[in-house]
Amino acid sequence: MNRIEKFLRSLSAKERHGILLLFQQLQSDPFKVPGIIALKGFKGLYRVRIGRNRMIFFYDPASKIFEIRHVGRRNESTYKNIG
Repeated sequence: MNRIEKFLRSLSAKERHGILLLFQQLQSDPFKVPGIIALKGFKGLYRVRIGRNRMIFFYDPASKIFEIRHVGRRNESTYKNIG
């Protein structure tokens, strides 16, 4: 089990449902989801808020590669070691 799966299991059913719904929306077209912000200093990395949680993902529009890098509660280490 990876870190994202472990984190999702620790959430309430309502929070988990919201994050899984966001996963699906991002996979179809990441830039139709409101609130996506590019991370400064990182090419192709973006973040989106889901309540108290943050999802950091990589997207390359040329090759259509989409990869979730981090899902978790916002804290001091949220944006460390994501590059």
